Amino acid sequence: MSSGARDRWTVTVHGSWQEAAGDWRPFFAEGPSPTPFQAEPWLAHWYAAFSGRPDVQPLLVHVADAGGAAAVALPLILRRDRLRTIEFADLGITDYNAPLLGPAAPVDVAEAQSLWRAVRAALPPADLIEFTKVVTEIGGRPNPLVQALGGEASHLFGNYVRIDTDYETWLRSLAKENRKELGRFWRVFTRDERARFIFVEDAETVRKIYGYLTAQQSARIRSLGLPYLLDEPDYDAFYRDLLLDGLKDGSAKLSALVAGDELVAGLFGIAHGDHYSMVRISTAGGEWANCSPGRLVIERTMEALHRQGYRVFDFTIGDYGHKRAFEVERVPLVSIHESLSWRGWSTVGYEGAKAFVKRHPAIEKLARKVLRRAA
Repeated sequence: MSSGARDRWTVTVHGSWQEAAGDWRPFFAEGPSPTPFQAEPWLAHWYAAFSGRPDVQPLLVHVADAGGAAAVALPLILRRDRLRTIEFADLGITDYNAPLLGPAAPVDVAEAQSLWRAVRAALPPADLIEFTKVVTEIGGRPNPLVQALGGEASHLFGNYVRIDTDYETWLRSLAKENRKELGRFWRVFTRDERARFIFVEDAETVRKIYGYLTAQQSARIRSLGLPYLLDEPDYDAFYRDLLLDGLKDGSAKLSALVAGDELVAGLFGIAHGDHYSMVRISTAGGEWANCSPGRLVIERTMEALHRQGYRVFDFTIGDYGHKRAFEVERVPLVSIHESLSWRGWSTVGYEGAKAFVKRHPAIEKLARKVLRRAA
């Protein structure tokens, strides 16, 4: 680290959430939170659930300026697999990654690069920096990690709907076909006199509905032949505790379409400020398919939360038809790879080659043609 970076920034790396929490809470209280994934409930439960894994070493990085003012907090881990990789606290379930910003956060590229040099010098030995699903802006300000390290456009992107008007005005703004379908779905669903939309709030019912949701989701994903990890013990404990604790302070929401004791669709979301993010959804099949229960539980939830003051409805990552039907706005994300040892060279080279091909459609088309012939 250069003497300038050392004099400008003080970096502290905590090895547990309990050690870091006191220093981090001013970020939650005062700074702009990029998404609910950078709010205290998500981060506290994430580190509680996964810090005990043998392949995970928590790295909660706190940076202050020379005067002691909070600048940046980075929720990171060192993951030991084939490589020693420094990455965000994610493990496949944090949809957006970003630092938290304090009043002394960098304001330009030079400051951001200086801060990153100080952070890198304080991190433990590793082979690779791998930051994925990184947001480019935080509270209208550039992300200093992207300023310092650049990055390549990710193939993943976020999906937001912001409703600053009254709800009916927004609904009328949708394409006629999308608007009419939502109305039809509700009429079809409510032909069953037992059918209703609910927010689940008491702990006993939450446990029951959450159990149905996880079983439905697991069965659906496995029926498609896709890998599924959310019912593994540490993941299941994470979501269950996040939900039950979040009901007490409003940071978690569980909404559902039910018909008697049957779960037709369940939606688990997290909230912070006026921002609501959907993290898990499940639907029943069979006769209920005619009312598109997934889209319907989303729309009913949005309407109810809008009345409570929520304005950003975050469909999170993934390019799915039901999201496009709500006419979401795409939120760009970037990936950052930096080699810290010779072992990381191949990964950085591979990711760089992929990004180059993506930037040149003619080369990508040729590569796909060659791969099809090879197969």
